[in-house]
Amino acid sequence: MIYLKTLFLCLLTFTQLYAQQAYWVFLEDNPVNHPVTLTEKAEQRILLRGKRTPAGSQNISTIRLNQLRVAGFKIRHSSRFLNAVSLEINNNQDLTRLHQLPFVRSIQPVAQRASRISPINEPSLPRGSGIDYGRSLTQNEMLHIPTIHDLGYDGEGVMIGVFDAGIVTDHLVFDHLDIRATYDFVDHEINPDGGGEAHGVYTLSTLAGYLPETFIGPAYGATYLLARTEDINSESRLEEDNWVAALEWADSLGVDIISSSLNYRYFDDIAENYPFSALDGQTTIITRAANIAAQRGILVVNSMGNEGPGVSTVWPPADSPHVLSVGAVSAYGGVIAMSGRGPTYDGRIKPDVLAMGFSVFVASGLDDYVFTNGTSVATPLISGLAALLLQAHPNLSPDSVIALFRSHGNNSDLPDNSRGYGIPNLLGVFPKFDQRVTKNCLIYPNPSSAETIQFVLPLPVTELIHTSHVYNIRGQHLASLDLQILSETTLQLSLPSNQVLSDQLLIITVEAEGNLYSGKLIYLK
Repeated sequence: MIYLKTLFLCLLTFTQLYAQQAYWVFLEDNPVNHPVTLTEKAEQRILLRGKRTPAGSQNISTIRLNQLRVAGFKIRHSSRFLNAVSLEINNNQDLTRLHQLPFVRSIQPVAQRASRISPINEPSLPRGSGIDYGRSLTQNEMLHIPTIHDLGYDGEGVMIGVFDAGIVTDHLVFDHLDIRATYDFVDHEINPDGGGEAHGVYTLSTLAGYLPETFIGPAYGATYLLARTEDINSESRLEEDNWVAALEWADSLGVDIISSSLNYRYFDDIAENYPFSALDGQTTIITRAANIAAQRGILVVNSMGNEGPGVSTVWPPADSPHVLSVGAVSAYGGVIAMSGRGPTYDGRIKPDVLAMGFSVFVASGLDDYVFTNGTSVATPLISGLAALLLQAHPNLSPDSVIALFRSHGNNSDLPDNSRGYGIPNLLGVFPKFDQRVTKNCLIYPNPSSAETIQFVLPLPVTELIHTSHVYNIRGQHLASLDLQILSETTLQLSLPSNQVLSDQLLIITVEAEGNLYSGKLIYLK
């Protein structure tokens, strides 16, 4: 280590930096704990879907941040996920001083933004005249979204973070939108519109738009966090760490899903581009951050990028095994030429799934609509479907969601690096919402491996308690349950033997006084 550091310092004497540059500075572990402050929703998400001790739970030491500032360095962002800060460096001497600080582990340049995923537009259209989903019907039907909506799912209770260039929400399709928070990580202000940018309107409307008989997105009932992380007006190197900062911001607020149609691979200096060997799912900055998000129970859904049809044209963070990567097809199911392909450097199949990404109907401007192409708009369709899935099964971990999407793809028997696992059909995973169902029943202990559980009803019930049943997440009936009334609101249910059940998420129902009550139980054998 000492030899390498000395060699680096020697090489610096032969290198001249001509302009201010940004660098990631990775720090040694800090023995003092600085736990991050999370919302209650974020803490619940980690308990439900995250690892027991996920990375990113400690803030960067304020002492080390102050030491860097006193040394004259300007801090752009600090990352608790990566235990790193991004700094602006003006010259070789500053870089040398930085390497000499005892708590600095390593340094690397910040990536510039990728070649922008630019939608290809057809002429502007008048407001749709169709019924129901209007011209957005085809893109939704490919994923069976209308049928899932008919079952009662719209994304309610799920929080989605949308990362893009400027996001303007003045269009009519956004009038219903539940926006919990916004931030511009480029200009460091609350308003995320960045002066206005079409790409963000395209992706957000595809995911969340709602104007009956004209336009409907899959997850119009979800709650949203909107972040501007990309600056389209410059060749800045700084978008990648903006993305990481936005991810940590969303994590702290309790986000469930990140929908990102941005990809990063190259640096300003072509000699510093991420090589193919870095596309191994654990090397690039953005991919490492996405992996930590998965540990914390956050599902990242990301475009493959529009660099196809060549082999291994997957761009980070889509190379991650813990990111649901999305390729694009036409309305007839053929992979479009620009859609990125696998494999990753370590030989994994990418993309994971496909959605419509050719002639996708999107909102534009203040009251227009256009058709556009690319994995950018295929991605929010999958993000929306994932939100409906989490509404139905909130305990599913990110890796479990990815596994379900893969196993239900129309190419799952013979996945390849053009189609991945194919177009998903998750209809069988969604239990029907009965109008009689009360969604707020409690079950405890939960998780449980006990022989009996208690089922708490939201309303007093004094008679006509009929039956209780247990189902798996596919809606398959596993067993009928014996029940005992403990009080007007509490029942004791006897679970079947563990020969019938395995480690899984169960749906338990009770019919009483003409109503059907349900709750979810994590069963641990």
